[in-house]
Amino acid sequence: MSIELKKALYNISALADLGQEITSENNFQEKIQSVFYVLTGTFLANRGAILIYDKGTGKFNTLTQKGFAQEDLNGIPPAELMSLSKNEPRLLSPPLPTVAGAEILVPLWVRNEFIGALLLGGKLTAGPYTPEDLELLNVIAHQIAIALNNHSLFMDLSDKLEENRKLYEEMRHIYHGTLQAFAAAIDAKDAYTKNHSHRVAKYSAAIARELGWSDHDIEGMYVAGYLHDVGKLAISNELLNKVTPFTPDESAELRKHSTLSHNITEKIQFPWKNVEDMVWHHHERLDGHGYPEALARESLSDGVRILTLADSFDAMTSKRPYREKMAVQTAITELKKCLDSQFDNRIMLVFCQVLDKEIKGELPEPDILPHLDRNSDLSVISSLLEGIIAELSTP
Repeated sequence: MSIELKKALYNISALADLGQEITSENNFQEKIQSVFYVLTGTFLANRGAILIYDKGTGKFNTLTQKGFAQEDLNGIPPAELMSLSKNEPRLLSPPLPTVAGAEILVPLWVRNEFIGALLLGGKLTAGPYTPEDLELLNVIAHQIAIALNNHSLFMDLSDKLEENRKLYEEMRHIYHGTLQAFAAAIDAKDAYTKNHSHRVAKYSAAIARELGWSDHDIEGMYVAGYLHDVGKLAISNELLNKVTPFTPDESAELRKHSTLSHNITEKIQFPWKNVEDMVWHHHERLDGHGYPEALARESLSDGVRILTLADSFDAMTSKRPYREKMAVQTAITELKKCLDSQFDNRIMLVFCQVLDKEIKGELPEPDILPHLDRNSDLSVISSLLEGIIAELSTP
C-alpha cells in the first residue's frame, strides 16, 4: 500500500471518528482539531483553517486554524464562496477572495446547505498541489461538511431543547406560585388548617415516589395535594371556623368543597393528568360510603387513594376548631382500623414504609417527619410502623 493511500485512509478514519462525536461541544472541538492536524499533515500544508458559516450573522466563525492572520479570515466574504462549485477545491487566484498565505479554498456544502470553508496554505515541500491531491481533498471536504452540518443540527436542537426547558421551568414556577397563592387564601379563611394543603401535597408526593411513579406524575400528585381544598374559598368563614358540632345542613354545605374544588381545577389546562379527578374524589371511600359520588374500589385511582390517606392523616394530626390534634401513633392506629373500608392497604403499606425510612434516616430529604409533633416518641412510632409493615406485607 502506497504512503499516499495510507495517509488518505488515516484521514478518512479520523473524519469517521469526527462524525460520531457531534453530541458534545468539547469532544467536537477536540475532534475537529485532530482532523485539522491530520488534514494539514496529509497534504504537508504550512497553513490551514476550517471555517463554519453562521447563518444568523452571515459571517464565518473560525473553528480551528494555524498560520493565518485572524483578521484575514474574518474578511472572507461568504457570499462570494456560495457561487463556487460545492466541495470543489479551488486554487486561489483572482477573482477569488484572497487570504495572505492561502493557496487552496474549498467551499463546504451539504446538499443545498452552505456549511463553511476550508483553506490550505502552500506545501512545506514548496511543491504544487497535484490533481490527485485535489481529488482526495474533494472527498475529505465532503466528510468535513457532513460532520459540521450534523454538529450544527445537533446544536440547534440542543438550543431548542434548552429553550423549551426554560419555558417549562417558567411554567412550573407560575403553577407553583399559583398553588401557593391558593393555599395562602385558604389559610386566611381557615386558621386551624394553616399549611394543611402544603403538608398533604408533601405526604402525597412522598407516597407516589415510593410507589415508583415518574417525576412528572409525582409533580402532578403534589399539585393535586396542594389544590384539593381550594373549593373552601367558596365556603363561609363562619362555617369553616365553627367550634360547635355541625348541623346536617352545615355538613352538607361543607361537603360541597370537593365539588367546588373540581369546578375550579377543571378549568385549568394542567400538564399533568387526573389532577381535577383526584381533587374531586379525595373524600371517597373504598366501601362506597364517601362523597361526592359514592365511588368504590375499582372506580378510585391510585392518586385518589393516596390523597385520601394523606388528607386524613394530616387532618387527624392537626388541631381543629372542634378537637385537639391526635398523637401520631394514635392517628396511624386509626388509619389501620379503617383499612379496606376507607383506605387502601397498599397505599397504607407504602405510607408506613416512607415514614419508617424517614425515622431511620434512610431518606435524604424527609417529607413527612419535619411536619410532625416534635414531642412524638419516634421509637414508639417506629415500632408501630414495623408491626403494620410486617402485617401488610404478608400475602
